[in-house]
Amino acid sequence: MLRTALIICFGLFFKTPLASTDPVLKNDSVKKYKIISKFKLARLIDSVFDKDKVSSTDVELLNYYAQILKNNNGDSVKLPALNLHELSFYSQTDEKILFPLTPSDSIPDSFNLTLESEHLGYYFSPFKGIITSNFGYREGRIHKGIDIDLEKGDKVSAAFDGKVRFAQKQGGFGNVVILMHANGLETVYAHLSKIKVKAGDVVLSGQTIGLGGNTGHSYGTHLHFELRFKGHPLNPATFISFSDHKLIYHTITVKKLKQQLAAYPVNCKLHTVSRGESWNLIAGKYGLLTKDLLALNGVGKRYYLKAGQQLRIN
Repeated sequence: MLRTALIICFGLFFKTPLASTDPVLKNDSVKKYKIISKFKLARLIDSVFDKDKVSSTDVELLNYYAQILKNNNGDSVKLPALNLHELSFYSQTDEKILFPLTPSDSIPDSFNLTLESEHLGYYFSPFKGIITSNFGYREGRIHKGIDIDLEKGDKVSAAFDGKVRFAQKQGGFGNVVILMHANGLETVYAHLSKIKVKAGDVVLSGQTIGLGGNTGHSYGTHLHFELRFKGHPLNPATFISFSDHKLIYHTITVKKLKQQLAAYPVNCKLHTVSRGESWNLIAGKYGLLTKDLLALNGVGKRYYLKAGQQLRIN
């Protein structure tokens, strides 16, 4: 129960206050209630600590449940029947509609990609906010973008010069804009309150393409920002500094891995993860601090390592 007590304390410091109504009722599929014991509720809260990533949705639910435990005097509590899997991730239907994948066998094993030039335009931060969720694995599935904190109505900007491919509401992504760029990349801006462009528009980096919001499967206003190549997600934090709001590398190498594409600075050294290796172990091999190794790879401390994965080490 120590973890539960920590969550209760943690809820006092988290930015998002407890909602006056059930936060999970925003999902139309959640309509039924069930009675569970306080013991089971505490175990539900504790189970979240075993996840590879804890999203803002998870934290909101934790705060909500912790408050119930704190204030309820009975041995059982009444809770909405939840589908945490549905709440935490975008559906495959949305993915297929928005991001038709180019077959991996038609993509080179490795190639260089220029990100900035007079022809391509120059990077502009979509929004200068705090990162609330990194790119990475959650329970075997991958969060395919970066979540940036903002307020409803804040201006969201195009990261590069491009052309609007998609600009409308789509399922869990809410109001979403997808921009195509001349080098083959696409950038994605989701959960907008308003869309300020339409399909076919040509935009310049820094141009407002929408306003920040909380549409779709989103609990708390934020921008979900993705960067993709031929439908395959790349971790933008490996070459964009979201703290300094600038592009770190003008040219990257994109490599085809077993299940995804990965991007690295040109000519960087890589380590292939072996079964059983941890962040601390790998960092020690190369004389690095664990936090520096995480930063080099644009992920948080709960990012899940998989055998065969390649990590940047310089």
